[in-house]
Amino acid sequence: MKLHRAVTLVAMMLLAVGALALLLISGIANFDSHSLIALVVVVIAAAAGGIGFSWKRYYKR
Repeated sequence: MKLHRAVTLVAMMLLAVGALALLLISGIANFDSHSLIALVVVVIAAAAGGIGFSWKRYYKR
């Protein structure tokens, strides 16, 4: 069950990165340095929150 969740999460992340790349290539979206810094901060915060949630839920001692 955990493997299925991990595979689904990785697939969703790859889909999101692909969608962002398509937007950038097509010229619909454009980012300056402030936007990219904000994006990185949000992604790191979301990853830390997800790891914290998973650790607390699945690795109880």
